[in-house]
Amino acid sequence: MALKILIVEDDCVQNDVLRNFLKKESYEVLSAYNLAQAHEMLDKSINLMILDVMLPDGNGLDFLNEVRKDNNVPVIVLTALDDEYTQLTTFELKADEYVDKPVSPVVMAKRVKALLERIHGISDKIEICGFHFDFDKYTVYDSSKKEIKMTTKEIEIMKCLYENKGNAITRNALIDNVWGYEYISEERFIDSHIKNIRKKLEADIIITVKNIGYRLNI
Repeated sequence: MALKILIVEDDCVQNDVLRNFLKKESYEVLSAYNLAQAHEMLDKSINLMILDVMLPDGNGLDFLNEVRKDNNVPVIVLTALDDEYTQLTTFELKADEYVDKPVSPVVMAKRVKALLERIHGISDKIEICGFHFDFDKYTVYDSSKKEIKMTTKEIEIMKCLYENKGNAITRNALIDNVWGYEYISEERFIDSHIKNIRKKLEADIIITVKNIGYRLNI
């Protein structure tokens, strides 16, 4: 199951940009544009919250103070306020990170990943189309936690495709990444491996891009 992130930010553009960027990193992302929506969305299933301070219906730090009475969800406070009082109050309320606006979505994604790794002990675990890949341990499980037997090379192919998700990758590039630049073989050599992956997982998990190669169907 994908980790769930709640973004509480009234700036619609910034909220949407962060949400879309984090979704591309395989997180499940919910957006709240005020505290009333945040109250409704925040529950024990949320793994991390990105919280703005200045919101149209109240102060984000007051909300954090309320949250901390019964919820230890990791929180990244996102604010345009950089005064000492706001920073001290943020950490007194047990926020995990304090980030000044504006912030790059790339930087925010790195902060989110680092915080989740530190708190949850997450390794290189990714969910792809309902299958759970641990690229560190070379294991794959389906949604019912049943292990799918895949070869090391098949998992490395999936990792390469995932790292290039959204883009097509050529057969030669896959071979170079998985077997090494000095591996000599006809480029169609990769097709049999893709066929085996599709058989073990789902027929449509990998899409063939005509005259180019392959990409993940995510």
